[in-house]
Amino acid sequence: MLRVEIGLLENGDFSEEVEIYLDREGLNDLIARLSLIKDGKTEHIHLMSESWGLGDLSENKEKENNLLAHHLKIILTDG
Repeated sequence: MLRVEIGLLENGDFSEEVEIYLDREGLNDLIARLSLIKDGKTEHIHLMSESWGLGDLSENKEKENNLLAHHLKIILTDG
């Protein structure tokens, strides 16, 4: 399980903080996907919730008041 959420403050503003929750299986999956970038097989990866396509990300929120992220794109840059 891998879940990405954006924290919300009590006043409803975004906390400008991304929270990633994962179990061992989710950790291993994330490491495997990042290895694709490390090994030069791709320059970016996409992780998405089932409703957005791939089903890599859980749609069950960890914190009720957080905003659920349905798409996480990780990109290798040279900068």
